[in-house]
Amino acid sequence: MKLVLSRKSHNSLSDQIVQQIAGRIQSSMLTGGEKLPSIRQLSVDAGISFLTVHKAYKKLEQAGMVKSIQGKGVYVERPPQKEAAENSFDWQLSIPAYLTRSSFHSRPKTTYSFDYSAMHSGLLPTIYLAERLTGMLKAEPAILGTYGDVQGDALTREAFSTYFQKQLGLSSAADDLIMTTGLHQGIELIAKTLIGPGDVVITEAPTYPGVLDILMNRGAQVIPIAMDEEGMRADLLAQVAKTYHPKAIYMNPTFQNPTGRSMSERRRKEVLYQAQLHGMFIIEDDSWSELYFDEKPPPKSIKAFDDEGRILFLKGFSKALAPGIRVGTIFAEGPFKKLLLSAKASSDLGTPLLTQRAVLPFLTSDRMMQHFAKLRFALELRRDKAISILSASFDSSVSWTVPEGGLNIWVTFPESVSTVELYEYCLRHDLSFLPGHVCYPYEPASHHLRLTYSLLSERDLEQGLHAFVSLANDFMNNRLESGC
Repeated sequence: MKLVLSRKSHNSLSDQIVQQIAGRIQSSMLTGGEKLPSIRQLSVDAGISFLTVHKAYKKLEQAGMVKSIQGKGVYVERPPQKEAAENSFDWQLSIPAYLTRSSFHSRPKTTYSFDYSAMHSGLLPTIYLAERLTGMLKAEPAILGTYGDVQGDALTREAFSTYFQKQLGLSSAADDLIMTTGLHQGIELIAKTLIGPGDVVITEAPTYPGVLDILMNRGAQVIPIAMDEEGMRADLLAQVAKTYHPKAIYMNPTFQNPTGRSMSERRRKEVLYQAQLHGMFIIEDDSWSELYFDEKPPPKSIKAFDDEGRILFLKGFSKALAPGIRVGTIFAEGPFKKLLLSAKASSDLGTPLLTQRAVLPFLTSDRMMQHFAKLRFALELRRDKAISILSASFDSSVSWTVPEGGLNIWVTFPESVSTVELYEYCLRHDLSFLPGHVCYPYEPASHHLRLTYSLLSERDLEQGLHAFVSLANDFMNNRLESGC
């Protein structure tokens, strides 16, 4: 087991161990009956004292999360499925491994899936893209035998640059763009270039789970900052920046994943001011800005107000066009772009040329905006259906965001309700969602969840939502009857 520990953290080493192991147990990355590394082995692997690990294991045992068996070791206690036994694979426990929140996506598939932030295939232009790809390959079969340039295909970068200028109001030159294999890779490249052990990075609370994996595996100290209706609170950001001297802020200001909230223009300017004042980069993740509802476009990106190269702007179209064509870009200016290119070269030597060219028919025609207009209409209907069913089915103790765009609704239950336990209950009834605790780096709140309304067909969406509220109400009523 590989833990990411920092002696510069405001949390003690033993508490960091507790938080990371507890998080893995809560997200089912460590399951009941699974054996943990011995105290001696973990102290050697992590380079810390025997007593520090012993103290952490003791806290986990007191919390009922693990059980120490004399002469055998320490085992995950919640919930034990079967008696743990020594076997021929136990040697693997002595090999350090990086366990991440992303492994939550390896959980069982269900009929009613509200857990993955993606589109139903019927909402995507897959037939058109397939036809254009077929025609392109017939005309240029050499594409399959050609490596992509490290920075990205020149034609594709020009098309992205034009789109940025016309649709997003960003003055981007093609030379300022680096093509990536999806937006997630862009985050990884920035972290690989910028973040090292002990560096402080700020995120929204809650935030996209994938970015927590990336940052914490780089050894970063992640400090989450609460949001209000306008987005990340600038007053708290100012306090944290002054105290901890962060290196960067990661944020998804437009239809944020997982909450669906959108940051106001005033708050965007305040956040940029704090970044300028304290010498920070802002990693701006723009996944959904075209997917607005009620004919109400979101505020301009933070990048639109940036004249210092302070913003590392990430844009991708994979989920809105075709997940099988993973294409994104980083808009970076100044010397830092060269460092990112070095990271890109060491990562994959270039994004595949075929997938880059696949998006050109959309980027260079009116079909992109026509597709987004239809997609906005379809998603708005789905959001309204979801909100209507939630409103008719829950009492005032349950609340939720009403997103003005994007794919997700953030649902909040009473603090006494564990959405991890609710998830396990729903999973037994062929329904899944994303428990909210995976969206926090440490000591996560456990009474939130994310519902994605874009992944199912319209019929399954309605049936699934009715099933969800029925299961959730049954779960809460059962807890009340049992006195929990």
